[in-house]
Amino acid sequence: MESPRIVHRLHIHQTPVLQMVYDTEGRFLITGSDDGNVFVADARPSAEFKVVAQTEVEGVVMGIATNTEQKHGPCKVIIIANNNNDVMSGANKCIQFDLPDDLIKALPNYLASKHCDLKDDVINKMSLNLSIPSYGVALKSDRVFYTMASDSKKLLQITLPEEPPKKANNKASYLQPDAEFPAHDLAGGTLTFSLHRQWLASAAPDGMLTLRELDDPEHPMNVPVHSCFTGGVFETRFSSDAQWMVTCGAGDGVIACYKWNFTASGKNKATGAIEAARSNNAMLHGTRKSEDQILSGLPDWAEAASLPASRTVSKSFDGQTAALEKALEQDEIYMTPTPTLAGDPTWREVKEMEAVRAEDMEYSDVKKDLRNDIRELRRTIQNMMKNNETLPDIEKLGHDEFNLDSEEQQRLQLEGEQHVQQIREEMEMEDLAKMYLRELIKNECWDSMVVKGRSIKAFHNAVEVSNYPMRARSKEEQEELEFVTNVRQIEIAEMAARKEILDVQPKTNTKDKDKEKSAEGEGDDDESEEGDRQEQPATIGSLGAQYGGANPLFYSQFELHTRQQKRNQIVLLQDAIYRIKDTFNKAFDEVYKQREQEIARIGEKNQRITKILEDLRSTEGMWQPQMDSFEKPEKLLTVEEEEVKVDKFITEEQKAKIEEDAAKEAERKLKEKGDNARERALDMMMGGVLEIKKEDELKKDVPVPIFMTAKSQDEWTEDEKKVHAEYEKKCKELIEEREKYKKTLEAELKKIQTIIEDTTANFDDRLMNLFNKKIKTEMVVFQEELKILRLNHALLIDEELDAREEELNRQLNAKRALKHMCQQAVGQAKKMVDDYRDTYDIRVAEDKVMEKNFRKEFPDVNAAIVDQLARAYRRRPRGPRRPHVDTPIGGNNPFGERPLSARQPSNTAMLLKALEELDDVSHIPEGLIVDTSVWKRMCGVRREKVISEQEVKAQALTLADMNAFLQRRHMDDEQLKADMEDIMEELNQLRDTRLRFSCNLQVQFLLKQGQVEVDSGPFIPSYDDSILVHRSVVEDLNGTIRQLGEQKIAAMTESKDFRKGIHSLEWEHKKMVMQIEDLLNKAKNIQMLKVSRELQEFLHNEDHEGRRQQEIQILEQTLENQRGHHDKNIGERKKVLKKLRHTVRKKEKDNTDLDNQLEEMNVCVAERKHINDVNAAMRNNTGAQKRMQDIVQRRKLVDLAKAQAQEVAVLRAEVERLRMRTFPALVQVER
Repeated sequence: MESPRIVHRLHIHQTPVLQMVYDTEGRFLITGSDDGNVFVADARPSAEFKVVAQTEVEGVVMGIATNTEQKHGPCKVIIIANNNNDVMSGANKCIQFDLPDDLIKALPNYLASKHCDLKDDVINKMSLNLSIPSYGVALKSDRVFYTMASDSKKLLQITLPEEPPKKANNKASYLQPDAEFPAHDLAGGTLTFSLHRQWLASAAPDGMLTLRELDDPEHPMNVPVHSCFTGGVFETRFSSDAQWMVTCGAGDGVIACYKWNFTASGKNKATGAIEAARSNNAMLHGTRKSEDQILSGLPDWAEAASLPASRTVSKSFDGQTAALEKALEQDEIYMTPTPTLAGDPTWREVKEMEAVRAEDMEYSDVKKDLRNDIRELRRTIQNMMKNNETLPDIEKLGHDEFNLDSEEQQRLQLEGEQHVQQIREEMEMEDLAKMYLRELIKNECWDSMVVKGRSIKAFHNAVEVSNYPMRARSKEEQEELEFVTNVRQIEIAEMAARKEILDVQPKTNTKDKDKEKSAEGEGDDDESEEGDRQEQPATIGSLGAQYGGANPLFYSQFELHTRQQKRNQIVLLQDAIYRIKDTFNKAFDEVYKQREQEIARIGEKNQRITKILEDLRSTEGMWQPQMDSFEKPEKLLTVEEEEVKVDKFITEEQKAKIEEDAAKEAERKLKEKGDNARERALDMMMGGVLEIKKEDELKKDVPVPIFMTAKSQDEWTEDEKKVHAEYEKKCKELIEEREKYKKTLEAELKKIQTIIEDTTANFDDRLMNLFNKKIKTEMVVFQEELKILRLNHALLIDEELDAREEELNRQLNAKRALKHMCQQAVGQAKKMVDDYRDTYDIRVAEDKVMEKNFRKEFPDVNAAIVDQLARAYRRRPRGPRRPHVDTPIGGNNPFGERPLSARQPSNTAMLLKALEELDDVSHIPEGLIVDTSVWKRMCGVRREKVISEQEVKAQALTLADMNAFLQRRHMDDEQLKADMEDIMEELNQLRDTRLRFSCNLQVQFLLKQGQVEVDSGPFIPSYDDSILVHRSVVEDLNGTIRQLGEQKIAAMTESKDFRKGIHSLEWEHKKMVMQIEDLLNKAKNIQMLKVSRELQEFLHNEDHEGRRQQEIQILEQTLENQRGHHDKNIGERKKVLKKLRHTVRKKEKDNTDLDNQLEEMNVCVAERKHINDVNAAMRNNTGAQKRMQDIVQRRKLVDLAKAQAQEVAVLRAEVERLRMRTFPALVQVER
């Protein structure tokens, strides 16, 4: 298993393999599919996995199970299949057969034909029906198997009959389950047994693996192994010792392996599985070892080696056809070649081909004789037909008379006609059924609709808006709506009347001020009440009022307490939805009419566009929008001629009528083509038209003069030249007119197209508005439907509470009745116990008196002898043990009469019999000398005493039973009392739940985004722990927050202004300090300033303006000199640049020469390098290493010299800095 390989391949089924199962001992491999066959293969590698037999199975194989009871015994196989073309419904067929233990050795004895199909009677095949469609199968014993029901999701235990049913579909053929156990939540799955057949595992698409013991199937163990969203579990299997479980997912691509985590008791249960695995391994050890050796020696499977010699590829039939034609021409016998298999045939196809070849070999001589006879007969008939052709017409025979079997021909023709008639009738019935179904669908989905469902599509985008298909309201709906409306109006009127009564204030003698205040208060109350009456959309829970769903009869969401109110609200909401949809449909109809008008206008304009395009001789396409079946669904109810793709069948009568109509039409056209004076006059006088149009005139060309075609240009006369000039002028004018007309038409075409585009764009805008309205209408409808769903949910909960309360009341009444019966039984039992106790006490007293009176019975006997007699009197025989007898309980009444212990069979008779032996004279004690009469008298007294003791014991047991019975009745009474208290408590809890449910209403709110302050999270937000706060509370809180915020801002502003003043003073202080420092620096600079000659001249010379002018003149002269110098430099630079360019060209030429030399040198270097590489091994590398060392040393010295030069420069800079510090300077003025 670590490195699996393919050693063999079998192509068994024509369709995918659905089921594949090994038997317990690994002898057989059974496979099933949906091709109607189950194949049995020899599973041993020594047999090369050869397919040995097959059997037919009706339908799709959905499960295979096997079981081998005896060692190397027959294998019982059970198959479940589905034959109703609905595989999802489960299997409805059950097929059972036995595979004999000597099937492979004595295979021919079990085959019915050369196709290797098994004999049904030999393998005891039974075909049964499953009364409950099922999935999966697991076979426990010879007759018991398990399967999972598809509808009830139960595990079924079914027993197979001992004998097959006499008929296929009689009552006995339907298998009924013997027991049912809980299974999986989803239909489908598979079943499998452990090796010791005590543990059953089931898996299903719900992703659960269920394991159960057959000793306790009611309590399975469930393990989630795969996700139900990926298809759950596809297959599961036990390991041989049942210590491991392997599951395969249906859609997750996962194979999972699970190991048992056994408890102490579980290990004991697993011992049987381990022992069964050891026994099986020991039994198959020798076979498995030899087969494993053979399997390891098999080579890897290859495609070419897998095809047998008989599986050759078939050639084309062209050669066979040519050979047949050639044989017919030469009048030879044509031998049809045996067909060969093509491609990769299945095992069944190979067996069929082998059977055909064997049959050909067996009957080849017979076929050859028949072909010779047929050839002679054909020759005779052909000669007769040739002779018939030479005879006169009166003696000729018809071709049908040469038919050798005319009756057979007539019969075949009659059968063909009957078959055609039958097919025609079937087609007519099928058409009739389809027409009936069409009428039903049409009546249900079209005729019953007051508003037909249709849509509107935009002209230039993909927007599509559909209306609401609406049925007519039924009479019951209208009556219910009218009833609810009347009830609601009565309720509103009653509430108004009650309010008027409650609003009337008693007359009081208060002051005017109080009256005014009360009036103001009443006005405020009226305003608040009026505001409360006018609910906002937020509390209504929808925007239906804005879209035509307003209704003043709606209940407030906070008043829906009773069941009738909720039902009335549902009716009113359904009416609101109807009106909302109707309002939208009216707007939809307006837009729909506009679209029809726009399409009609576009059609009118397209007529003009068509005429313009014809005049322009343009091939430009024309856009003509049409309404499809979504916009006009009426088109679906009619079939156009172009929709029918097949030729119409025409009867002979219809053909005759069509030909007659065509002849009449041809005759009419022929008459119209006669001498018509009106048309002839119109053609002669006006060219066939009544009105001359400009475009028609422009289409005409200027007539060419005759001389232009008859003469050359050199032969023209002057007049002809003038005529030619006039012709060219007219042609030019005609071309100009055509161009003008063409431009006019193009402008008109563009204008019409622009108008069409603008109108369609405007329509698309309106349709977009309708689309937005449809979205909002959908939102409103969903809001109203959400209300209806909530109300229906509340009604269902209310009904559930009613049903629960009714059930509890029924249980309480039943318990009360039982309690009453129990009290009566307790009273009767107590009375019986008291009466019987008195009787028992009397009997005990009598027994004690009898004991005391013993000595008085023997007054004439000596006292010593009486003492010995007393001891013998007390002696009792050893009686047998009392057998235990089960006390039968009669009747189903727990408080009925119970059997007493006294009624049980007693041992008194046996005791008296034993006492007779004890009364014998031989039992007189030794040493006792007494008269026989006295002994007999003592025995009689003892007998009476024994009988009395037995009666006392019986009465004691009876009294004990009666006390126990009374105690049980008391216990039953207490239990019933506790049950009644529990039911009462549950009933009170239910009533509290009902009260909370009636008061705790579900209210739908419509809030803006900012009004919801609940974190949405990744999914729909949960409002379980949320509270609804009134808007006034939030506004008051916001007002308080705003007021406190303003106060805080004012305080912060004041603090800011104060800090601003501090910062301003600090800035002024810093400014003055900086001014002081600046003035000091200026004074210091003045003191340190060197008085130069220029400064002295500036101080002594007072004509500063003249000095400035003089400096400007000097600067201008300097600028002129610099300009001249600059121009001179530019000239020199240009000369230099010219020389450089010349040098560059020269260098480029030299570089070209150098490149050529470089290429040659590269070649030389490469050659030398090659030579050097060849001789490198023989050279000493010491010189190269020495040169490398010199280069590295020189590099280090250069780096050291550079570092030392940098250090010297730094030292020089430091020396200069120190020298400048000691340079003499003026003394600073002290502050």
